[in-house]
Amino acid sequence: MRTSCANSQRGIALIVALLVVAIVATMALLFTERQQLWMRQLENRNSLTIATTIAYSAIDMARLTLRDDARNNKVDHLLEAWTIPIPPIAVEAGHIAGRLSEQQGHFNLTNLLPASNATVNEDTPALTRASRAFGIPAKDIANVLRAFQDVRKLEPNSAPELSELLRRASISPANGQILTEHATVLPEGTPINANFADAESLQAAIADLSSGEASALIARRTGNPFMSLSEFRSALPARLRNTLNEDAVSVQSSYFMVIVDAWYEQVHLGYEAMLRRDGANLPKVLWTRRSTLADS
Repeated sequence: MRTSCANSQRGIALIVALLVVAIVATMALLFTERQQLWMRQLENRNSLTIATTIAYSAIDMARLTLRDDARNNKVDHLLEAWTIPIPPIAVEAGHIAGRLSEQQGHFNLTNLLPASNATVNEDTPALTRASRAFGIPAKDIANVLRAFQDVRKLEPNSAPELSELLRRASISPANGQILTEHATVLPEGTPINANFADAESLQAAIADLSSGEASALIARRTGNPFMSLSEFRSALPARLRNTLNEDAVSVQSSYFMVIVDAWYEQVHLGYEAMLRRDGANLPKVLWTRRSTLADS
């Protein structure tokens, strides 16, 4: 009887010991897995930090490029070196690519905002001209402008993204796409750069310019950009040369978008930054944001 009890106790002790060993082994495994997870998270954070640093370095390089460009010449056009996208360049454990996108080749909707936040009138000559040029109803453009005004009531000096205004205005996807192709929203009114503008944007900016005449201007500048406003005026139809609003057209730009892709190890980031260049000074960064294509 005593032998049976002793054997039972030894059996229980063995089971308990095995359970303890199993628990310790499980805890050790869990600890190891958690440690590995923590290490991976730490590595990912480190890679994210380095990729972000690479992206911001590329933005600063773009700023220096635009500053040097302004110091060397006073005309911006499609044949300049900075317009060429930079293919992926290797950096340690990664690479960087990017491009500069001139912004004043698009029609600036800020130019259509009425003074002092007055009521938007769909029948103004400038809005009607933009409506005809883009082939969309004036009321759609007016609704975008009203959405712009609503945003500026909260942030007086803001320049919201066009995509945000299109969502607020609730216009059709087709007409929204047209505006996305030809228009932009900048913090202030700006002339259109005749060396970058498409035919529709030129028509929206210049009174009484026909579609054929706008296309002829673009053909004229191909391989031979306009080097001055007077040169552009001379290329206009004779009937428009004396009526051209010199504040509406330029051959120099102040606003640019930097678009950057940065890779470091397993991390891929996309960044965009809006720059404003004032003369030959280092361009100011107005805002930066993560691209919607980031982490692909």
